[in-house]
Amino acid sequence: MLKEIQHYLNDKFPEYWNDINIRFELGEPYRNGSKRRINQVNKRVNTVFEELFKPTDIIYLIIKDWGSYEDPMFGNTTPEYLYELLQGRILEEEVLYDIDEDEDEEGNNIEVTIEYRFKVFEGMVSSIPYKKIFEGISHYEQGREPSIGQRIYILSKEKSILFHMYDDRGCIAHATSTEHLKLLYVKYNDWIVDYWREYFDGIFKDM
Repeated sequence: MLKEIQHYLNDKFPEYWNDINIRFELGEPYRNGSKRRINQVNKRVNTVFEELFKPTDIIYLIIKDWGSYEDPMFGNTTPEYLYELLQGRILEEEVLYDIDEDEDEEGNNIEVTIEYRFKVFEGMVSSIPYKKIFEGISHYEQGREPSIGQRIYILSKEKSILFHMYDDRGCIAHATSTEHLKLLYVKYNDWIVDYWREYFDGIFKDM
């Protein structure tokens, strides 16, 4: 299954991306760390997710886990929390590598190879504690625990949708067709990230 998912992503969502996408603001205008911000984040991300996926949909949870390589500002203070939520599910996994840029002692740009674990499992939406997962992601940069520092993507092959909540600021839904996203564009238009609004308007202008 793992190789199949990697192949599918490379074909439909290379670099976890498709030009047909829509990005939603989750946390603004509330102050970082505030309860009101977290409450709004959780309400919005769950609403968007539940518009995209039904409880009976089969989805793939895709996890990128850097292990001991932590964000120098935040760090993953509860690294096992995600797996506790998944209650010991068997995850297919493979060690892969990211290439990042850093500076050496003389200020020269250098490439750094970072090891991570690519993990995948398949399940029904109703069997996955997605609300707790999103809450953990929203906590990560807000100084709250338990938090989730792993990067998580949710894939539906049937609908050809890739969903990603990157942190408390926002989430993004990618699709291979505007058909799967047009309801979100209309129904939650006032949640769209204003910086990208012109781009999204261009995608959905002919719907």
